[in-house]
Amino acid sequence: MLTKILNRYLFILILLLSVPAVRYLFVHGFFGVSDDLHIGWLYEMDRLVKMLQFPPRYVPDLSFGFGYPLFNFVYPLPFYIGELIHLLGFSLINSVKIVFGLSIPFSMYFMYKFLKEFLSKDLALAGSVLYVYVPYRAVEIFVRGTIGEIIAFVFIPIIALSFIRLTGEKLSAKWVGITAFSIAALVLSHNIMAYMFFPFVVILLIARLVLITKNKKRAILFSLAGIILGLLVSIYFWFPAISESKLMHYDTVFNFYDHYPTLKQFITPYFGYGASVAGPYDTMSFYFGLTGLLVVFLGLISFIIKFKRFSKEEKIFIAWGIFMFLVSIFMMNHRSAFLWRTLPLLPYFQFPWRFLSMIVFSSPVFLLGFSKWRFGKTISLIVIVLAIILNFGYFKTSEYLGREDEYYLNRYIPVSVASDEYRKTSEEYLRLPKDTSVRPSDNFPRAYADVPAIKQINEKNDLNAVVITDYKEKFILNYNKYYYPGWFARIDGKKSEIISGKPYGQITISVPEGAHTIEIGYRESPARLVFDLVSLISAGIAAFLITRKPK
Repeated sequence: MLTKILNRYLFILILLLSVPAVRYLFVHGFFGVSDDLHIGWLYEMDRLVKMLQFPPRYVPDLSFGFGYPLFNFVYPLPFYIGELIHLLGFSLINSVKIVFGLSIPFSMYFMYKFLKEFLSKDLALAGSVLYVYVPYRAVEIFVRGTIGEIIAFVFIPIIALSFIRLTGEKLSAKWVGITAFSIAALVLSHNIMAYMFFPFVVILLIARLVLITKNKKRAILFSLAGIILGLLVSIYFWFPAISESKLMHYDTVFNFYDHYPTLKQFITPYFGYGASVAGPYDTMSFYFGLTGLLVVFLGLISFIIKFKRFSKEEKIFIAWGIFMFLVSIFMMNHRSAFLWRTLPLLPYFQFPWRFLSMIVFSSPVFLLGFSKWRFGKTISLIVIVLAIILNFGYFKTSEYLGREDEYYLNRYIPVSVASDEYRKTSEEYLRLPKDTSVRPSDNFPRAYADVPAIKQINEKNDLNAVVITDYKEKFILNYNKYYYPGWFARIDGKKSEIISGKPYGQITISVPEGAHTIEIGYRESPARLVFDLVSLISAGIAAFLITRKPK
């Protein structure tokens, strides 16, 4: 019966199974989460789009109006999606909630497609439901509110599926394009999740190339092409983010040493709406869920019992799942500290418990252990029912706040005047430019100087302005934006040098005596334009590979 429904009404069934997880997103207004600042960031994305800044990078309003190259470092794809929804007429908070909501059925659907490569349709559906209904997924939406990580769950199974197809018997150039877009989408969704997942999926790729693939040369060529093309599609984001990190203070808000969960927290059915703190006193949950624990334990035993009946390809698949599961547990344990100190960029993960996302992804793989038993369909129904019944109660808000856009704009957008709410918050998550020695603590005029030289300021938009000056002596003009690659200045139409002023690292220009017209603005730097072009061409190639008719 379930198989017939899957054949005809797969996506409708997935939508129905998603309802218990998203029902509280239909509550009026927004709810309490750690990262509600994402609503302010979506507002900034909207501002950049309407100023025709493509790709959006430097936002105008953060840090008391000094702005920030936010989307040069922060994953932009969730905000692209949110902006498209917002442009359709939805409020900022509803746009964010819709992004959260869409992540549930789409991640379930693509996980089903991935698992179906090795499992029956019934078990694949059970695995896709288990992929969604674990407490950590509820934490991501209703406790942390992390829009990037929740979107990343959509693209992780697509990448794994692409690598399976590229190393299978029927090789198709279409999957090179799909691989490229899925890798790019994961990088743009959450760069930390991409860095975390990519070593695992490359191990699967190599294992299949060495042990399974017959046409190895063609498979290697297609796989490399997909990976390289995916990195090129997203290079406009990740290359500047890495290369320009040296322009920023090297620091993180949280120290990873303080955020190793204990094994007890992993198996204890606790769910809270608090935070991760040093030691075992966290008031947020790291519980994996009883259904997941049973699937991993019993699935492994079943696999061992029926070991001889599994094909080489199936053994590689479940061995990969076991490897990912165990390595992720180790990376969440304090004994892995030497790796956290050694591996490049790993401290930026900040929270070792982020590896829970890899456990969430790997646990449905253990369902393969049940595939050689006659009661496979019964197991599927049991897993679906238990996963939903035992976990849907976690997918709810902690309290009904009912807050609308105005509350979050007042709290996180300090322009034109910083509110009392904004002054109570901290923007220490923003890694400031190296030349910034003091974080601003108040609003400044758009342009200012120590002498009465400014006669008029004509603002083109919140990043670009024309300043009219007249003074008898040479003076220093300050512009209340952090100096960063992309800013330019012209005095009477001629290019002028910009330096970082003190103490905020603001744009400063040396203006000669007399009357002058000074244009100051932001645009894509020449170096970044090259990467933008590479990404655009690569995306066109990937789209061509997907849509072209096979010979």
